[in-house]
Amino acid sequence: MVRWYLSRKRRYRYGKLTVDILPGVFHPGIFYSTKMLLEFIGRQPVSQAKVLEIGAGTGIIALSTAQMGAIVTATDINPTAIENIKQNALLNDVSIRIIHSDLYDQIPEETFDWVLINPPYYPRNPKTDAEFAWYCGANHEYFEKLFGGLSQYISTTTKVIMVLSDVCDLESIMRIAHSHQFWFEKVGQKRILVDGNNYLISIRPIA
Repeated sequence: MVRWYLSRKRRYRYGKLTVDILPGVFHPGIFYSTKMLLEFIGRQPVSQAKVLEIGAGTGIIALSTAQMGAIVTATDINPTAIENIKQNALLNDVSIRIIHSDLYDQIPEETFDWVLINPPYYPRNPKTDAEFAWYCGANHEYFEKLFGGLSQYISTTTKVIMVLSDVCDLESIMRIAHSHQFWFEKVGQKRILVDGNNYLISIRPIA
């Protein structure tokens, strides 16, 4: 049923935003992870802050943050998602920078005040553009690259927030983070019937 629903263009509303969801792009209304990030960032003082969203999907988090006055860069590896973000930016009359990039490959090296990440975390190699929203590589290669390049885009005051879930291999992801000198601090938790606990994780350099 979900696969059939997602096979067609859909529309979703959150707060002041209306977003279209193209087939092949992660739906922000079906899975709680996006809402968890939206609720969190909606409580933060982000006006005039430089915000990077990695893997922005429909762009709903990036656009919501921009509506709050942030200076936002939204990226995604999926070209359909990039087109989707552009359409939703026009639909909501919101200006953000949109970059088609495999993690940091096409992002100019600069420092952000916030980095927001709703990552793929199932350990399997993606075979299509759409699957990059779900699968992080058989050996969690996504996280190796994510943590390996993160230092180039943050300062000592940057807030890096990621959402993870009980259904992912938390130990492996934490081990990769530690190998790149980052540690996790849980800043939020929500239990969802379908997939257990969702966690908001603050990622900080190991001193």
